[in-house]
Amino acid sequence: MNLTWFVGRRYLMARRRQAFISLITVISTLGVAVGVMALVIALAISTGFTTRIQEKIQLLNAHLNILGGPGQLDSEAQGKIRAALAADPRVKAYTPIVLGTALLNGPMTQSGVVAKVLGVDGSTQSAVVDLKPYVDGAMSFDPSPDGARGAVIGAQLAENLGVAQGDTIQLLAPKLTLSPFGNMPKMVTLRVSGILRTGYYLYDTEFVYVDLALAQSLFTRPGVVSAIQVRLKDQGDLDASRRSLQKDLGPTYRVLDLIGSNAEFFKALRMERVLLFLAIGLIVMVAALNIVSTLILMVMEKVRDIGILRSMGASSGDILKIFLFQGTVIGAAGTALGAVTGVAACRILDRTHAIPLSLDVYPLPYVPFLTSSGQVAWVCAFALAISFLATLYPAFRAARLDPVEALRFE
Repeated sequence: MNLTWFVGRRYLMARRRQAFISLITVISTLGVAVGVMALVIALAISTGFTTRIQEKIQLLNAHLNILGGPGQLDSEAQGKIRAALAADPRVKAYTPIVLGTALLNGPMTQSGVVAKVLGVDGSTQSAVVDLKPYVDGAMSFDPSPDGARGAVIGAQLAENLGVAQGDTIQLLAPKLTLSPFGNMPKMVTLRVSGILRTGYYLYDTEFVYVDLALAQSLFTRPGVVSAIQVRLKDQGDLDASRRSLQKDLGPTYRVLDLIGSNAEFFKALRMERVLLFLAIGLIVMVAALNIVSTLILMVMEKVRDIGILRSMGASSGDILKIFLFQGTVIGAAGTALGAVTGVAACRILDRTHAIPLSLDVYPLPYVPFLTSSGQVAWVCAFALAISFLATLYPAFRAARLDPVEALRFE
């Protein structure tokens, strides 16, 4: 039987008179486990927020948005863009949009509510951004018998206006029209055909979807749009397609990609993850100090045993391996326990939606816990490395003990 394994195992399984050292060993193991578990859960929260928000943004936004330079896109500009998109095999679908800001009034509101109005083409919109799974009611812009045009509004916006599906609202656009009383802003009556519930605060609170022709009459003019949205066949081609289209269209146009438009947001999330890793990683380092103290106490307790082993022919390398073995076992046991507990806790918390969030503040209805095998592997590797480094000083100290000095007073 290997000397390192045999003696190291015997030292870890302390006898009754060494129960204090055994208790410290258990505490050290639990310390590493708690640190690893905290690190796994913290990174799962950070990864969950980043992933879920990115997925939500990808579902509710086009992959690419093509805009004109200083102005809007007329028929000639749209023709050039469509030709470039038709020539790109990576493009799946595209649709024009008109974006504007308006004031909404409902039957329960005394003052208007500012909202973002998005005019979309009902025949092509769903191929680029499909909102139907998130709409209670119908994604319809057809006029009702009383002449009110259909509109889809966010759930929180509908609550602020005090309206439900089938109710009417008044939309006041900033574009002026000439009337007998002078220049007046345009006002139209809309009937709520659907309520948009995405779980994403920005869309549920601010957006109103109307027919493209109606939006053109309110914010631009017939045949003129604000931008063209593009959906790619594979999101992995995002950057390549953006650069190719930008080159084909020239500097007069701006091609904005999904990630680039939200670059600062995702950069902040990545930085938060790094800082979180460093902060929670300190717990693992504190637990590693427990390993140092445990092994130092064990070396002091085993001075006589070390002297006997050395006098029987054990080399300083053998003594070094014995204590390295003990520290590694403590670190590995704590790491394994913490990783298993952390992953299990994350899965339970994510499935049960244990921590709800207010959509008035956060873009998600609950705290997501998302782990990956690679992420857990990095945490385990970090914890094992720290634990191994913590064993070096006590192990080298034990290996340097002089057997004569160790046995002098025995």
